[in-house]
Amino acid sequence: MFVAGSTFGIDVLRFAGKAIKLRVKAGGEDVIPAGTQVGFLRPGRRPEIVSRSPYRRSQNEVVLYCWVPRGATHVGLVDRNGAPVISPNVSFRCRSLSIVEIALTAAVKRPCKLLSIMTTIRHGNSRGTDYRFGRLTDELNALSYPKWTKSVAESFHPPPDHPPLSVIVTINQGKASDLRVTKASLAKQSFTRFREVDEETFGRSIESPTSKNLLWIRLAAGDRLAPDALASMVSPFANPDVAAVYSDEDRRGVGGLNRCKPDFKPAWDPLLAQSGWLSLEAAMFRVSMLPDKEGVRRRTAAELLLDIHARGTGSILHIPRILLHRIKRRADPIAAKKPAIRLKDASASIIIPTRDRVDLLKPCLDGLFSRTMGVTLDIIIVDNGSVEPATIEYLKGLKISGVARVIEAGGPFNFSRLCNKGVASARFEQILLLNNDVEPINEDWLLQMLQELEDPLVGAVGAYLLFPDGLVQHAGVLLGAGSVARHRFHFIHPRSRQHRDLLQHRRLTSAVTAACLLTRKSLWDRIGGMDEESLTVAFNDVDYCLKLGAIKKTIVWTPFAKLWHKESVSRGKDDTDAKLQRFAEEERIMYERWGAILARDPFFNPNQSLLAEEDVLRTPPYSTDARNADWSSDLIFGLKDE
Repeated sequence: MFVAGSTFGIDVLRFAGKAIKLRVKAGGEDVIPAGTQVGFLRPGRRPEIVSRSPYRRSQNEVVLYCWVPRGATHVGLVDRNGAPVISPNVSFRCRSLSIVEIALTAAVKRPCKLLSIMTTIRHGNSRGTDYRFGRLTDELNALSYPKWTKSVAESFHPPPDHPPLSVIVTINQGKASDLRVTKASLAKQSFTRFREVDEETFGRSIESPTSKNLLWIRLAAGDRLAPDALASMVSPFANPDVAAVYSDEDRRGVGGLNRCKPDFKPAWDPLLAQSGWLSLEAAMFRVSMLPDKEGVRRRTAAELLLDIHARGTGSILHIPRILLHRIKRRADPIAAKKPAIRLKDASASIIIPTRDRVDLLKPCLDGLFSRTMGVTLDIIIVDNGSVEPATIEYLKGLKISGVARVIEAGGPFNFSRLCNKGVASARFEQILLLNNDVEPINEDWLLQMLQELEDPLVGAVGAYLLFPDGLVQHAGVLLGAGSVARHRFHFIHPRSRQHRDLLQHRRLTSAVTAACLLTRKSLWDRIGGMDEESLTVAFNDVDYCLKLGAIKKTIVWTPFAKLWHKESVSRGKDDTDAKLQRFAEEERIMYERWGAILARDPFFNPNQSLLAEEDVLRTPPYSTDARNADWSSDLIFGLKDE
């Protein structure tokens, strides 16, 4: 076994920012425990150790392909909680990897992904190619789905004692052979307090005085439950506030073999439930919290869950484990529907921080004037000390014409301060933060965003941003990726169909970029706007969205508001010593403030990698505990204790 030592791994300072192949081998009779991670030590940074999931070759050897994080000085082994583990019998061998070697290894291990990167190469997008290659390098450590299922099964710990509840199971009619398959999986359940009944018996059970102690699950003929499925799904109902639970699923072929097509789901998202993207059949319900008991048998699981959500009857939890195996069949394509516009107040104050670069600002404003339909605009340009004559002349013309207001805000660049100053001058309740390098594509983009904000539970709305070459720049923000957060589907082609066409659907997300962020002035004032003292440049938008989440407001991303975004071309890269030091400080602030939620984005499945692309599996998962989309509560995450 491993024992604590006085040093941490080996020196990797010379590899900082480079791709490496690391081989770790335990000698003698030592083994490397399942779930052990490779950790990079970053002295003075927060988090001080960032971990990576290696490829497990054997019980005593792991291999890791990755890019060494900036600021890393040493690499070693860490446990599931990130604590260093050291053994005198463990050896480390580290060497650099060239792009050619990464490509050749990927051609063997991940040929389809290598081909997909050709899209960025064809577009001449060197930045996107570098980014995708970085994700591809991390993907070389991932297991295939069959190997992953075996690894996860070996590391799973059964749920604790079950609450004193029993389960009613109903099975939809189907072929006799399919019914036998489902019944056989029920016979193998580790949880035994269940009974299968027909619909008539179920109807009487709903009205029974003892229904408060009953749970219900409806299966399709041919569906198989994992042996511990009922046990895992019953366990969260120990909390009396839980109304329903659903899990991840996959497909099985003929004869129950060849598990494939895993469906890893987010925590409860009513928008994805409404669209049909979120598969919810085989959810388990607390009978006493079922709505409309007379018609419950005629309604789908999604309809029942949406009714529970609308009534606020109880919490809806997601278990990030594959507990359901469906029969292999072709699913109908899910068509995304654009919401109808029913607005009472189509007005917005648009805050645009800028400094010089009239070549960016003018197309941005031209787009607002010519490609923004049906909205009364209050445009506020917050000028951060422009000095170029062309920009000064252009701003002067705006003020004279009255089409936009210009507010002077000189001094060092502080994005939070510029936004706060602009919002303070806003005339309307609806405020839109907009970068000066963003241009609208569809004319109803702002109407679609305003429509989302009509829901009083929504605190902010984000847009679908594309690079000028048509690749995705922003489709929501993923917490915990890139240490603090990064954009989802970055540099992916919009028609890649990744993750079951998720890019085509409105959905909840933990945060959105302030490059195009709609919110309310009253909310801005309530939570103090952006943090201009500690988060001057990076993560201020993520921090703002998380503050909204803390007061139980949701964040919506919509694909029906499309804009071009050149992504910070006017500000440049964070590559000087001063900028890197500032970034590290802002990173530290975010972890001290939000560390508990950064590792547990409810709208991303913990079985998926935060390092590679989104369809890549992580071994082991970050967590398999039941989770609530409302991370501000203590129900699942226990944030107050962390």
